[in-house]
Amino acid sequence: MARHLTSGQGGRASGGDVVARAAGGVSARLAKTAVFLLAAALMAAQAMAGPADRYTKDKVNGTAVSAPAPASTPAASAPAAAPATKAVDDEPAPSFSKASSQLALGTTAIRSPADFQECVRVALAQSPMLTKSSIEIESKRLDVGDAYSQYIPTIIMSTTFYLRLPEYKNTVASSAYQSVFNNASSDPTQNLSNSISAANAVYAGNSNNRNRKTYDLNFNTGAWNPLLTAFDVQAKKELVNIAVLSHLKVIDQGLRRLATTFLQLGMTETMIKLAKEKEELAQKNLEYSKTKTGLGQGAQLDVRIAETRVNMAKTEGEKMRTTKAVLLDELKFIMGVPFVQKVDVNLAEASRQVLDDFNPANVSDESLRKHSFSLRIHEYEKSLQRKNIALSYIHFLPTFSFGFTSISTLNSSSNAYKDDTSSLPFMYPNLTLNFPFDWWTKGRDVSRQYKKMAQLSVEGRNIEFTLMNEFQQALAKLRSANSDVKFAESSVELQKLTTQQAQFRFDSGQAEYDAIVKAMADYLDSRQTLLLKQYDRDVAMLAVRGIAGDFQDRYINVSVMENN
Repeated sequence: MARHLTSGQGGRASGGDVVARAAGGVSARLAKTAVFLLAAALMAAQAMAGPADRYTKDKVNGTAVSAPAPASTPAASAPAAAPATKAVDDEPAPSFSKASSQLALGTTAIRSPADFQECVRVALAQSPMLTKSSIEIESKRLDVGDAYSQYIPTIIMSTTFYLRLPEYKNTVASSAYQSVFNNASSDPTQNLSNSISAANAVYAGNSNNRNRKTYDLNFNTGAWNPLLTAFDVQAKKELVNIAVLSHLKVIDQGLRRLATTFLQLGMTETMIKLAKEKEELAQKNLEYSKTKTGLGQGAQLDVRIAETRVNMAKTEGEKMRTTKAVLLDELKFIMGVPFVQKVDVNLAEASRQVLDDFNPANVSDESLRKHSFSLRIHEYEKSLQRKNIALSYIHFLPTFSFGFTSISTLNSSSNAYKDDTSSLPFMYPNLTLNFPFDWWTKGRDVSRQYKKMAQLSVEGRNIEFTLMNEFQQALAKLRSANSDVKFAESSVELQKLTTQQAQFRFDSGQAEYDAIVKAMADYLDSRQTLLLKQYDRDVAMLAVRGIAGDFQDRYINVSVMENN
């Protein structure tokens, strides 16, 4: 919300040498005061929270392990890690208050092996993904301080130095000499007295020309309206709340990304184990083929085919291990851990760690609206627009400015005033009211602000409708993923029975060992397909959980984010 300041009217003041020295002393004191205020501002700026502030706080097993965030900022908390993964030395996380601006990557100790809760705690403490949005909050808070400063009007001092002044005509001395010549008396004493008076008048006139001041001073303020300042302060506070919500939205998205990466790591770990089983099966098939060929019951081509299957299984395992390394680097980046640092991750039951006990059936429409950052930000935008409507009416009111003035040194009639205006503080206050008669333009601005409010109302309904539609689509994907998992589980069960049947036939001499190998390979492939379908289901469940705002309730404390 901008404020337009116009220059006010002020007067001029003349001063003497003594006044110049006094003004110099005042200027020196003002300069010292300005230096002191600047030093205080620098110390206050150093005491502020730095870019690394996360507005978060961490909890482990209900006990705080880090310094809490300031009461005026949002906070986040990571739930407790599993008891089996808790380190013996319960190191506290770094403080997120004044010293957090010094927080660097890798400064937060990671308990090994790190489960998902531990990864969340470290990410909330030092993730580089949260830096930009936290700096934006501090910038908006500085804007609030600037808005408060507008309650004090800015006083502008201007001075004009004259290199040459016009001289006043000494009419008093001329009249005095004319009176001496025209009223000559026979009394010598009277004539001497009249001559002395005329000489004094000449001296006084010349002295006035010599002692005239060579500069003028002007004190005035710009157009000042404390009512506009009050609206500006409230608008800046609304912008702070929007910045806080945007920061919390970034945290929420960062946690979703962390959860997705953790799920991918869990799936990759299981894939590596399946690849190991495939490699072992291929090795057994290779030994069988070599033995069969040595007995003269097989061809050399069968051996080459078996060796190729071994190489494929090994290649698949290497690919999975490479994928895991890439995902670990992604996890380190999200947590703010240096890539050279080794991180041991506990991937046992990764799906249970990430999804916990979330149940989509407990999500209501009211809960969706409450946890939607877009809707909450939109409410603050509507509040800002309501202030814009009120401000459009306030613009009809006049603005005023005030200042101090005195007689100018160029004023030739200064001796006509009763007061001695040759030095300060003989200055005279003045108040200027400005009445702009552009009511037609301002009336159109009022209509424009109402149109914008109506547009925001429509946008709010669209945001709410989009939110509900997105949640329903996420639920549909989850139901579809559940169906795919059930079908994959049935396929695994079928391949398991087929493998048992092949084993029974081989034991009874009705089939060769090749039948067991083929059935076992199909069984491992069906397990791999089931794993992929389970991952898709977990991702769908994670999307539903994110839209429902469950991450906010578990990891982010938004109860202290309001800035009234």
